[in-house]
Amino acid sequence: MIPAKLGVLGTGVALPGSARSNDDMVAFMALRASRHLSGFVGSLAGQLGVHHRHLSRDLAKPRELPREGDTNPELCERAIRAALDEARLAVGDLDLLIGHTTSPHTLLPPNISWVADRLGYPGQYMELRQACTGFANALMIAGSMLTSGAADRVCVVGSETGSTLFDVDDALSDRGQLINVAQMGDGAGAVVLSRHEGGSGAHLHSVYFGTQGLGRPSGFSLVTGGSSQPAHSVDDPGARRGFVNDYTLTREHGLELFRAGFEVLRSAGVGPREVSRYLTHQANGRLASVLGPMLGVAEERFHNCAADHGNTGSASTWIGLHSVREQRLLRPGEVLGVLGAEATKFMYGGFAYVEGTRPKETVSP
Repeated sequence: MIPAKLGVLGTGVALPGSARSNDDMVAFMALRASRHLSGFVGSLAGQLGVHHRHLSRDLAKPRELPREGDTNPELCERAIRAALDEARLAVGDLDLLIGHTTSPHTLLPPNISWVADRLGYPGQYMELRQACTGFANALMIAGSMLTSGAADRVCVVGSETGSTLFDVDDALSDRGQLINVAQMGDGAGAVVLSRHEGGSGAHLHSVYFGTQGLGRPSGFSLVTGGSSQPAHSVDDPGARRGFVNDYTLTREHGLELFRAGFEVLRSAGVGPREVSRYLTHQANGRLASVLGPMLGVAEERFHNCAADHGNTGSASTWIGLHSVREQRLLRPGEVLGVLGAEATKFMYGGFAYVEGTRPKETVSP
C-alpha cells in the first residue's frame, strides 16, 4: 500500500457513439444466431443489470474493426483532453503519461504511443497491459514519481475497445462469449494527478494492490493481437481472436477479491464508518445486491454506472470515479472507497478518494 496523498486535478471520459440497447445486441447476434440464442443474450444482459453500453463498432457485421474516430487512441485522446480541461492544464504541463488497456490499437508500438502522437505530447510515456486493476498499478507508479519529485503532474488513462473482439460465430459455441456480448462496453477514462500537500482539494490515498491468483488458471484471457490491427484480415475466418471468459472460475473466486480490498481499506482506517460510498469494478449492474450483504454495507451506498456503460474493463474505475464527481454524489471531505477486481489472474486493487472543494465552490472570506 502507498499511504501518500495524490491530488486529483481533473478527470475525463470518452464514450464511442450513441448508447446501444440490449435490443441492439439481440439484433447483432441475429446476424448468425438463432432467434432463441439471440433473445437469450438480451435477457442475460437484463439479468446482469446492463441496459446500455457504448461501442466502438457498428454491429453491422459479425466481425468489425473500430469505426473512424472511435479507435482506442482516439478515445484516450478525448478523455485526456477532457481531464486536462477540468484541471485547467495543457498537454505540455504533463511530465508522465501512463496508459493501461487490454485492447490496444497495436501491440507494438504500444497503444499509448499513438495517444502521445495524437496529443502532440513529446514527454515520457509508458503502458501496462492489464485489465480491471490496471489503474492500481498505474497509481503505484504515478505515486512513486510524484512523491519522489521526479514528476509534478501525471496523467493516467484506462481504455478499452474490446467490442471489436465480439464474434457471433465464436459465441454460437462458447457461452463465455455470450456473456461478453451481454455485458461489455467500450470507452476511456483519464485522471490528472499531482502531489497533495494539504488544503481542501480532491485527493486520493491508501492505494493498494494484491493478488490471489498464484497457482490458479486465468479466469479471463485474451487470444491473439490488438483490437484495431488483428494478426490476420478481419474477414479471415481462420483468424481466432478474442476474450476467453471462464465465468465459472470467475464466479467461484471473484467475490473474494472485493472482500480482500474491503479489508485492506479497513485496515488503513478507511472502513464503512469513514466511507460515504463505494465504487467497485463495474463488472455488471447487480454487484451491489451481492456485495452489500457480504460486506455488511447497504446496497444504496454502492455506485452503479455499469447499467449505462457495461463492463468497460481497464476504463471502468476511471469512468466510475468521473461519474461520481460529475454527479456530485460526495460533499467536500466525504470519502469514496474504491474496490477493484480483475479475473485475469485474480488481482485486486483500489484506493480511498476524498472529495474536495471545487474552484467555483470556493467562498471568499
